[in-house]
Amino acid sequence: MRPFVSIIIPVFNNSTGVKDTLLSLFALNYFQDRFEIIVIDNNSTDDTYNTIIETACTFNGNIRVEKETQPGSYAARNKGILISKGEILAFIDADMTVQPDWLQKGIEKLETDNAGYLGCDIKTVPANDPPTPYERYQKALGFPVKQYMAVNGYAPTACLFVRKKVIEKAGPFDVRLQSGGDVEFGNRVRDLGFKMVYDPDNIMIHPARKTFPELLNKQKRVTLGQIELRKLYPERFNKNRTKDIVTLVLQFLPIADPSVLKKLFWDKKHFIPLFGLFYVLRLYTNWLKLINRCIY
Repeated sequence: MRPFVSIIIPVFNNSTGVKDTLLSLFALNYFQDRFEIIVIDNNSTDDTYNTIIETACTFNGNIRVEKETQPGSYAARNKGILISKGEILAFIDADMTVQPDWLQKGIEKLETDNAGYLGCDIKTVPANDPPTPYERYQKALGFPVKQYMAVNGYAPTACLFVRKKVIEKAGPFDVRLQSGGDVEFGNRVRDLGFKMVYDPDNIMIHPARKTFPELLNKQKRVTLGQIELRKLYPERFNKNRTKDIVTLVLQFLPIADPSVLKKLFWDKKHFIPLFGLFYVLRLYTNWLKLINRCIY
């Protein structure tokens, strides 16, 4: 018997993105009676909920639409977990798209590797041709999921498969976090000894952010999430004051890790503006840390 899978999508004020995501999921080639799609609207204030309902009506398979009034994508994901029927849960963000074999490949990788937790690859794709400078930047640095898993012990919830028994053991996402909950959850899973694998061949598509404010908002959300992780989990995200101060000082200098430079150099013609954008965003990150009295 093929495992039953619950696909969980949290969404807030993103009618176009969630419609694109749903339409790509409707084309999955997995057995339609062996998966369900759960969309959790995180109290959107625009026409997102109506768009979900209208789009859902075009699907003949199992789809459930719910609302979660508590702010935060992790609260929405936890509600999805609570009502899910699947023995495997697949998390995807509302604005991403997948190939028809995405679900089948994810399940096969979990089974073949006898894993409890799986991160897929994410490809960042510009909408414009030629791309805007900000899309070029996103394409260059994107989502290094392999590095996240190898170094930081987690996969983003935009591309995560996990067995329900793992969640039953590790617990749900921490709803106090507006960002970084995927890191904290992944670390819990890792520390409990579950096998975590990365699949570079199962590629999910994420649209590149088109404008500077979009990049700035993401940088703010991620940085504030990292600060919250330090405050809420000091025992797990340890502080080394000397190392933190040295790191912060170095981050004020216009230098970068060779691996970052290599990625930025994918477009030689635009390397200087791309590096300039990288440096500006890093200065903004440092400013956020300083005003929140969290140096690391």
